[in-house]
Amino acid sequence: MDVTQRIIDCAKETAAGLFVEDFVIGVGYTGVKLSDGSGGVSYTFRNDLGPTCGVLFGAGKYAAVPAEKALGWAMSSSLAQASIGIATANALLNRGYERGPNIADAVECGPEDVVGMIGWFCPLVNRYKDAKKLYVFERGSRKSPTDTVEIRPEEDEEILLPECNKVILTGTCFINKTADRLLAACRNAQEIIIVGASTPMCPQVLREYGVTALAGTRISDPDLALKIVAQGGGGVDLSPASVKLFERI
Repeated sequence: MDVTQRIIDCAKETAAGLFVEDFVIGVGYTGVKLSDGSGGVSYTFRNDLGPTCGVLFGAGKYAAVPAEKALGWAMSSSLAQASIGIATANALLNRGYERGPNIADAVECGPEDVVGMIGWFCPLVNRYKDAKKLYVFERGSRKSPTDTVEIRPEEDEEILLPECNKVILTGTCFINKTADRLLAACRNAQEIIIVGASTPMCPQVLREYGVTALAGTRISDPDLALKIVAQGGGGVDLSPASVKLFERI
């Protein structure tokens, strides 16, 4: 079974009787507020939502969407719907966790480490810059800060990730359905950390795939989070409404 579907099934165990009271699809993040007062966020793939001016059919008519239905949207081919689904999962799964250590302080880097990173996470790029090799996979171009940091296109992920003993994956992989492919490519990794506000805190599922740590976000003030998301805010902007999590699993 698809890993994202397994996470959704896990979230559904605590979704009965709850509904999505409100949601916002912002240009940086998507946010939801549930009827029990909990909230969750996930990344918005704003450059991949299609050429039409509207990205969600029936916008303005959604009210009291059952949480179980919203969770099902995570498996949609529509990245707008999928972001709502993952944000709903995060609202349910991340609410039981307390603030964790700063991720840059929680990871270790040795001179023989070969690290793969999906997306550019600045604090972790700096933390791993002294590794034997750091591959950063992302779209577009970016200048490498050192000779040991190598920017590679996403097409090289399945070629180079098997070389890595440490891997940093973004939680957005559950939105765009790349999680299974990427986790399979990490077959030789001793450490796999999933990071970012889209990360579902679901250790009971993810440890089976070799994941060793989760660095997600718990929304502490859903109303403020939705306002920030609606006004185009990003991860740093969400800080007053959220708590950074880090959990070894």
